[in-house]
Amino acid sequence: MDGTILDKDYTISPAVIDALQRQKLSGRKILLATGRVRASALKHAHKFGGADGYICSNGADVYGADGRRIAQRHIEEPVSRLLVELARQTTSHFHAFIEDDWYYEEEKPYTEFYHRRSGLEGRPTNFDYFSALTFTKFMFLDDHEKLEPIKTKIELDFPSSLQAMYSAPFMLEVVARGVDKAAGLKAFLDFAGASLSEVCAFGDAENDLDMLKAAGIGVAMGNAPEPVRQAVRYHALSVDDDGVAVFLNTFLS
Repeated sequence: MDGTILDKDYTISPAVIDALQRQKLSGRKILLATGRVRASALKHAHKFGGADGYICSNGADVYGADGRRIAQRHIEEPVSRLLVELARQTTSHFHAFIEDDWYYEEEKPYTEFYHRRSGLEGRPTNFDYFSALTFTKFMFLDDHEKLEPIKTKIELDFPSSLQAMYSAPFMLEVVARGVDKAAGLKAFLDFAGASLSEVCAFGDAENDLDMLKAAGIGVAMGNAPEPVRQAVRYHALSVDDDGVAVFLNTFLS
């Protein structure tokens, strides 16, 4: 969503709304594959009449249009607690999602930013107070150079249980090993009786790359980093130039 159909002000342009509605009228299905939780995605999906499926939290949760959960894979209890201990040793903002609710332990410079980005209210807490702790996903927000050593440590300390990926240079998202948008998309398609070869997918960030490679037509946005754009065959204009709308209205017309 962000950087693909949502611009820097977290709005969907009239051109993109119109293009998505045209696709729905033609009989095609619209799926949202996003790092956002479902509650956050719904705040925008209604603008084009709602999605037919939601691959949320980078694939950790998969839902049908009616909110029925199709698949789920969260971070297990012992690993969730170890992740909190690791995060407390950093100076970066960190928070965790449990289902659609996000919790943080301390206000830091990026905390208010994430309030605005997600459209959801976070809850200050102490994670030690939870009798059970199984995170949907965990996030660090900071300058990129401060996140890189955190990403490296997670990869070294949790090679079989966690994976970390960037949804923006300043946003490091951590999910259970095996969770990504491609796996979440496949879970939805298996449920719906469809295949990856039938999918046209758009994305602009590292956490989109598995999905773009797996889809029949994987399209990198013009504002995507160069490694993402080089990894796929198809390219769209940037989100600020209504890249999704232009591509849909020409390539799929």
